[in-house]
Amino acid sequence: MNQTLWTLGAEMDVQAIYERLEVLEEGMGDRFYGEVLADLKLLEAFPEIGSLVYGDRLRRVFVFNRNYGLYYVAEKSRLVIHALLDLRQDPDQIRRRLGRA
Repeated sequence: MNQTLWTLGAEMDVQAIYERLEVLEEGMGDRFYGEVLADLKLLEAFPEIGSLVYGDRLRRVFVFNRNYGLYYVAEKSRLVIHALLDLRQDPDQIRRRLGRA
């Protein structure tokens, strides 16, 4: 993969999770973000490692203690990150959020 592109919604997801984790424990947001970046390196090398969800293009990998799902589409020359969501919420809410992906 040559490039990783974050949608605005995915960027907002990361920021909100980071801030929430920092409130819970100083430094936890940094650990979370570091793990996300490490997982992205793995995805760039192996873009099809994520499970297909909600159709035939959108994939998901688990991050940060498997509490969060990183949703992306692997295109020919790039990854498009659509969302990073807390998986401990109502599954219907996740589907609604991803309906825009």
